[in-house]
Amino acid sequence: MKKEKSVRVKRILVAVDGSEQSLRAVELASHMAKGLAAEMTIIHVLQLREIPTLIAEAENGFSEERGQMILGKAAKVAMLDGIEPKAVLRKGHVADQILRFADVYKPTIIIMGSHGHSRLKGALLGSVSQPVSSYAKCSVLLVR
Repeated sequence: MKKEKSVRVKRILVAVDGSEQSLRAVELASHMAKGLAAEMTIIHVLQLREIPTLIAEAENGFSEERGQMILGKAAKVAMLDGIEPKAVLRKGHVADQILRFADVYKPTIIIMGSHGHSRLKGALLGSVSQPVSSYAKCSVLLVR
């Protein structure tokens, strides 16, 4: 019988959009990081919309501020477990940015909500979990 190589969780990437599900994903990830002595990074992606330049520039500061607030709230959840996660804010197509960051960061696992806010509410993860779970080079855990 061939012995399989064991997997050690060294890096956990958590994608957040501010939804309750994404905060539950952070809570689970921080429990895992603490128990496994793993590194944890939280990522939030600002979805770029196709809108006129002046409007985009006006919204950009607000979007970045909101993104930082989402990351800060998620980091506070992780800190309750004694974990000090790194925080990453990206802009672009959400699934693509998560996958691109994962290619560089090389997490052992990506944890995210199975769906987040609706797109009309400025949502990110609803239509993102499927492509991330399909194309990630590591395991993906979806939290309900």
